[in-house]
Amino acid sequence: MEQVIELDGYRIFTKVEGDGRPLLLLHSYWGSHILFDHLASALSVKMKVIRIDLPGHGKSGIPPLDYTFEKFADVLNELLNRLEVDEKVSIIGHSMGGYVAMAYAVKYPERINSLVLMNSPVKSADIKSSKLREREGQLLQKGKKELLLQLTIPSNFAPENLGSMDSALVLLYQTSSQVTVEGALRSIYAINHRCNYLGELRTSRFPILIVIGKFDNVYNADEQLDDARQISNAEVLMLEHSGHLGFLEEEDLVIKKLSSFLRKEYNL
Repeated sequence: MEQVIELDGYRIFTKVEGDGRPLLLLHSYWGSHILFDHLASALSVKMKVIRIDLPGHGKSGIPPLDYTFEKFADVLNELLNRLEVDEKVSIIGHSMGGYVAMAYAVKYPERINSLVLMNSPVKSADIKSSKLREREGQLLQKGKKELLLQLTIPSNFAPENLGSMDSALVLLYQTSSQVTVEGALRSIYAINHRCNYLGELRTSRFPILIVIGKFDNVYNADEQLDDARQISNAEVLMLEHSGHLGFLEEEDLVIKKLSSFLRKEYNL
């Protein structure tokens, strides 16, 4: 089932597949729900898989000027209510989707069954990454979106995978083409102003799986691993042959691990 749901000034595209315990998938910056097509197909066999396009992406509307992940957590909560999700939900978030997932989990821990963070640092943006996003914003404002995408999209993959990821590259260019400059700029603002979630996650009671790509060029793998080790209820999957897009680069391994993790946490 596909629909666009309007809530508090947001227009959110939503797609629901399968029956069973609820699982919410949240995509990355420049992405959309279609990046999770294979993942959703595999997991919806036994679960109700809910996918959305985050604000400014895919078929969703541009977010308000004051868009932050913390504010959007309230919208996401109302969205789940609208979809009549009346039990605890598991959330898988990739990169920016992970920030949204953490904002929601910290604000509504009683609604969380488990949390999966893929290539998504638990801390707030550091100076280096903030300045990088600011430079991206400057290129966008100068009308150089296509140049920016040509420079950044291939670097999301581990070097060893680039030659075999043609279909994934096409998919990423497709999803990024749907993102308007305004949508990208407001997402950059939200990314740079995200909270540090490490403290809250260290005291959380729901199980967490943290997926890290060894060759992640967006967020340093060693730093992600150091932070993950501070969360006692977190399990880590290090992908030895992946960059920032491990769920595409090592798809079979990731699907197998996610299926196992979710079966255990949901007692499926």
